[in-house]
Amino acid sequence: MKQELKFELVKPFPNQLMIPPQSSKKLIPHWFKKMGPYSTGGEKDEFGKKLETVKKCIPFLDAMGAGYTLLTHIDMQITLNEQNEVKLIYLDDKHKEDTLYFNPIETHPKPQVKGSPFEDFKILKYISPWRIKTPPGYSLLFVPPMNQFELSYIPICGWVDSDIYEGVVNFPFIMPALTIGTQINIPAGSPFVQIIPVKREEWTADINMLTGQQEQKHNAQRAKMMVSPETREDFYRNNTWEKKKYT
Repeated sequence: MKQELKFELVKPFPNQLMIPPQSSKKLIPHWFKKMGPYSTGGEKDEFGKKLETVKKCIPFLDAMGAGYTLLTHIDMQITLNEQNEVKLIYLDDKHKEDTLYFNPIETHPKPQVKGSPFEDFKILKYISPWRIKTPPGYSLLFVPPMNQFELSYIPICGWVDSDIYEGVVNFPFIMPALTIGTQINIPAGSPFVQIIPVKREEWTADINMLTGQQEQKHNAQRAKMMVSPETREDFYRNNTWEKKKYT
């Protein structure tokens, strides 16, 4: 059954063309598209064939294309002054006018993360202009854009029962390279946080040795995969993978 995720803009932005969230599948980064399916350095796998790159790894691609991605709605240039205060540099007066009633960046008090591995970073918060609603029984998992380690910001992960919560979710994040005197640019339309709808269900964990019919299935599939280098290549894609749809 197809479900619907609703993105509702909470305020007008008269001086900007608002950039809506998009299916993550439409935002696969350029470096991934440019990458070839095989290593260009002559490396070989255990079968003596050309070594495959992550371009051929379906789980890697499925992670990047999962759910939806919230894009930044305004050009942001962030710096720290000598007093260790976060300052936004506005590109023009129109952007500045919009931020007078909807400031895109706030800060979190440092004591809130004392004792955490990231307590020494400046904790910023991106103020989202979107309210996001899910169908009954569904929550949203918010994570950094997956496998996109080139980004200068790292949103802190969170889980929200968005079918019940009526407010806007804002996103704390860190910028490891942000130090006094540096300036980091985040253009409008940058992928900021990945949004994964999750159905809430009760789970239990069954921890046992692999035996009986399940062991037979495991061994049979393993044997089928290892018949030859040709059957091993793209085995997951061709035999067990199901296409995911987010439109």
